[in-house]
Formats: sequence, structure tokens, C-alpha cells
Amino acid sequence: MGELRKDYFTDRLVIVTNGITKYPVFKIEETQKECPYCPGNEAMTLPAELVLVQREGALIKLADTEEEIVKDWCVRVFPEKLPVVSNDAATVYGEEPLYREPAYGYHYVVVATPKHDESFSKMNLDQWVNTLSAIQDRARWLYSQKNVSYVSIFADHEKEAGAFVEHPHFQIVTLPRLPPIIEQEASKVQKSMSELGTCPMCNVIRMELGGPRQILVTDNFIAFSPWAPSYAFEYWIFPKKHQTSILKITQKEIKDLALILRSTLGGMANALNEPPYSMIFHISSEKKTTRQLHWHIEIYPQHKKLSGFEIGTNTYINQFSPEHSAELLGSASRKELAKLLGIS
Repeated sequence: MGELRKDYFTDRLVIVTNGITKYPVFKIEETQKECPYCPGNEAMTLPAELVLVQREGALIKLADTEEEIVKDWCVRVFPEKLPVVSNDAATVYGEEPLYREPAYGYHYVVVATPKHDESFSKMNLDQWVNTLSAIQDRARWLYSQKNVSYVSIFADHEKEAGAFVEHPHFQIVTLPRLPPIIEQEASKVQKSMSELGTCPMCNVIRMELGGPRQILVTDNFIAFSPWAPSYAFEYWIFPKKHQTSILKITQKEIKDLALILRSTLGGMANALNEPPYSMIFHISSEKKTTRQLHWHIEIYPQHKKLSGFEIGTNTYINQFSPEHSAELLGSASRKELAKLLGIS
């Protein structure tokens, strides 16, 4: 399988798969039968290790067996057929400046709904709760495995954002070390906690609550446009109280997270005509307990290709101020929230 390489001088990581991982792009325009994530096509994927089924008003956890594939599911979780990491990666190591290590890990797919054409922005709240519960369950299990330092959770909407199968789904990929961006965030939080006794993101949240960049607020979460967004109409969702991981949230908080995700994604879809986007969870490692951060979700609409200046300098050009973005997304998200809660 592939290997994990580090840049000569910086901490930038690259997974080199040596051409092994070649994602098929499934075209679904003609017929849903070609989609491996649709009901009836379960045999096109590896057996599901977690299947959520609604029966007589209760949510039941099941799994596929050699004898039987679970039908009538609402969420399905299975290993990716062509993973970018593997738990049997070759044990090849290299020292600086040609540092490399095995790309050891697990790669799972979480199919968020049996309905092929139901985008994240249209999924009902119960379906969102089920999906987030499945993600929490799988992430918790993955952190109990050896050689897992970080669990990356993300979703891409539409091909322009990197989706290889156009059916609403999340991916979960583990890494044997912390990604640099998480290491960086955690170091800043740790430094602030040690020197000042406060989480810097808690301070930011207090500042953004009710401010010009706030998009939407619920009992437990706030969505806002960050002060210096890399992408136009980028926004973040944070728990209002200090929490380190989605693994720590209660079922009540999962319902509230489902509400703010569905409202803001629905608002963005209405305001920006359903743009392609990536949704990325930043969570603390359960293994690196000295590297804790204030967990959150970042949503990046993919309106444009990056320019040479942006790629070369890692300095982004944004044509829309976060205040303008928050005003537009906030208005659309509040309308979506009112609809979901039945408020005229």
C-alpha cells in the first residue's frame, strides 16, 4: 500500500499511494442502479460493519454478515474498497530529509441517507441525528485501535469539491500521527491554557456571539464567518461551551448540532444556489491527550480554483468580507431554521 511522506523542511504531509488508489467516478444521471451507495446495490461495497435500521420507532445497530446483507437501512458504514490508508501498510521508514513511514490506518464510508438525490441541505433532522450518531460511534471505535493517532471526518458535496460518488456520504480516514493543522491548533490552545488559563477559541466565541459575523446560534452551537476566511462564504460551527471532541457530546447536543448543520447548509444552498463544498471536522485526538483543541466543523464552499499566488504563498484572496457573508448566510439560515421548527 501507500506511505506517509513529510516535506523536506516543513511539517506538510503527503500520502503517496503509488497509483494503487484510483477512485471510480460513478455517473448517476442515467440510472441510480450504478450507484454503489444506493439501496439494492449493497453488494457493490464491502460488507457494512455498522448499519442503523429504524424498526418500530427504535433505532437498531446491526452489521452485514456473510449470510445476509442488512436491508431497509437508514445509515450504512463500511470500509472503503480503495482506501488511501491501510492497516496492512508496508513497514518502510526513512529519516529526514526523506522522511517516510507506513500510511497505516482505516478508511470508512458513512452513507448518510438511502435517498440518492437527497443532499445534506435537504436531509431531515432525524436523518442528520442518525448520521452524526453513526459518525460518533465509528470514531469512538477507531480511537480504540492501535496506530491511530487522529480520526479525520469529512464530506465533499459534488465533484467540484472532490466527491467521487454523488450520493450524500461522509468519509472517515485515520492517520498514525496528528495532521499539522490539528497540531498547530492544539499547540495554540495548550499555550493559552498554560499561560492564561483560558481557551483562545472560547474567547473568540464570546466575541462572535451576537456580532456582525454571527450566522446562526442554537442552544449549544454557534455558526459564524471567521475573521480571515480562506474561501468566500466559508463558515465554522463551534460548540459554545469548551468541548474537545464530537465524541464528548450528548444525544441532546447531537440533535442541536443536526439542527444548526441542516439550517446553515440549507441556508447556504438557498443563498448560493447549492454550491459545491467540503465539510471538515476538527477534533482532538483521543490518544494525544496533551494536544487538545476546541472541536468544530469548517465548511468551505468551492467557488473557484486557487491561483498561483494562493498556492505559492498560502495566502488567500477573498472577494467577500466575512461580515457580508454572515449577513447573507444568516438571513437564509434563519429562514431555514424557522421552516424546520414550523415557525411562520
